Amino acid sequence: MKVRVNAVIPSSKPVINAISVDIEGFAESNAQSFPISDNFLDETTQNCEIETNTHVLLELFAESNIKATFFFLGRIATDIPNLVKATAEAGHEIGCHSYRHLRIVGLEKNDFKDKLTAAKKDLEDVSGQRVYGFRAPDFSITKSSIWALDVLKETGFVYDSSIYPFGLHDVYGIKDADTLIHRFPNGLIEFPLPTIELLGKRVPFGGGGYFRLYPLLLTKIFLSKLNKQGQPAMFYIHPYEVGPIIPRISGLSAYRKFRHYYHCRNGDKRLKKILQAFTFSPAIEVLRQRRLLSKFR
Repeated sequence: MKVRVNAVIPSSKPVINAISVDIEGFAESNAQSFPISDNFLDETTQNCEIETNTHVLLELFAESNIKATFFFLGRIATDIPNLVKATAEAGHEIGCHSYRHLRIVGLEKNDFKDKLTAAKKDLEDVSGQRVYGFRAPDFSITKSSIWALDVLKETGFVYDSSIYPFGLHDVYGIKDADTLIHRFPNGLIEFPLPTIELLGKRVPFGGGGYFRLYPLLLTKIFLSKLNKQGQPAMFYIHPYEVGPIIPRISGLSAYRKFRHYYHCRNGDKRLKKILQAFTFSPAIEVLRQRRLLSKFR
């Protein structure tokens, strides 16, 4: 059971979408998807990649006068604390992306809770902000790991943005999940990833691989359609999809190369066009604007 809390707010102003960044390295992001040699998984190498690419995003957002939600892995608060601090000082929301980039499916509940608690505390200590929001690596809150929602509530999170409400992906998704912002019986708010209905089917869009693989015009059409319905989208991106550093993993199939590298080299230009065409804010501000949270909570 869930409680719908996403009534359309009548307004002549543009719908404010959420924009978010999942802060992780390319290799750790894909380590559970295909074989990656240890030299690419070296954290010093990955941290250099993350720091360089994230600063490109920070500059891009500054140029566009946009604030975003940055979902940081908890380990980054220890490994690159100055990056977390700089992001917070620039006025962006700091969210949690788990402690390490490991899918929740298959994790032991108590271990997940312990590491999540540590990640939240470390990010708050470094940023000086309260961490309200969570996003699971690979959107891995599925039917088999739905227990994670209670852990999030128990550890002090206010909202989650991990559920993709469609059922065709090989790793994530909940086919019959609510497509709109809603509140679970435990009080946790879910800000799901965006889908649009076409010919009776839910089509995912709004970031990551979908943003890279779809024609830019199609992403704009889908965002516009959702906004015309009075609903905000949760747009998301990764630093390596915009910044200059992206490791070239050898031995990948043509399919994998296309799926993971296509449009990464011009991601900054494509993202700028989206930022210019729509209105964006951090997720927490979208929830406040839609009267789901008090202004000072």
